[in-house]
Amino acid sequence: MAQGPRLREVMAEHWRLIWTLRRLRIHFDPQRCTGVWQCIEVCPVACWEREEGERRARFVHRERCIACGACVLQCPRQAIELKLPQGGRSGGRRPG
Repeated sequence: MAQGPRLREVMAEHWRLIWTLRRLRIHFDPQRCTGVWQCIEVCPVACWEREEGERRARFVHRERCIACGACVLQCPRQAIELKLPQGGRSGGRRPG
């Protein structure tokens, strides 16, 4: 009979996933933005503003962002992505 994963292994994988998800950040490419502004409408913490002259959105309140991904899902031009910061690793131990 095959033995299932051990609780310790499952918990370790769970914590690795949580740690990775907590480090995800919004990356915005303003060149791809066409000013549909759905990101502004769905953002629960008001990180986005309209840039009327350029007909595009601006990601102005980075410090408010909770990386929920709502704007990523709504952007029809894929101008917004959730990524690990530059040099970020997806697994491993949490730094000291």
